[in-house]
Amino acid sequence: MCMNCGCGRPNDDNGNPANITAAAVQKAAEANDQTLRESAQHILETVELLDGSRRTDTGRKAGLAEPAGATGGQGGGRGTPASES
Repeated sequence: MCMNCGCGRPNDDNGNPANITAAAVQKAAEANDQTLRESAQHILETVELLDGSRRTDTGRKAGLAEPAGATGGQGGGRGTPASES
């Protein structure tokens, strides 16, 4: 899915090489003797760390974005059901 858009096709970059595919994450995992899941978990933990360090204009820490609905973000797609978050 270009792993960042939510289309549900893990090895399709949707014609844009800037999108992240499962193959790219797998290659990074192998470079560090990790599983795909371990590498993806480290990415998620880093994003959470980065998001948690930002502050909103009210002074509160910014939280993670809400998961996409059943129809996905702009342009449709699989989205992320709330049960997966």
